[in-house]
Amino acid sequence: MKKRLLFAIFSFFMISAIAQEKEVNVGDVFTINSISKSDFSHIELPRKNIIIKRGGVPDYKTVFNNEVVVTEVSTNNDGEQIARLKRTDGRKFFSSFPTVTANVNRALEAEELTF
Repeated sequence: MKKRLLFAIFSFFMISAIAQEKEVNVGDVFTINSISKSDFSHIELPRKNIIIKRGGVPDYKTVFNNEVVVTEVSTNNDGEQIARLKRTDGRKFFSSFPTVTANVNRALEAEELTF
């Protein structure tokens, strides 16, 4: 009985240690993956009408496979990390937006972002 209890406690701590997300810091570089659906769930990209109003080109395919660097990290009320992302090549997203924001924890789980 003692062995089972110790095993249960040990496995609980091991699972909780594995389940902790990696902390993202300013300067980390990610790649935006191309996903099968046309919109991103956890990367906040502007809508087409807003892109057109700002004089940009609303082609979401230009976002795929871009390397981005984290310029700012904050946490929301749920404890999730929200990061501001900027392209490493210096260009703007859709020719008019210098940065976009993303929920890093969820975007990594959904494979919208990779290291």
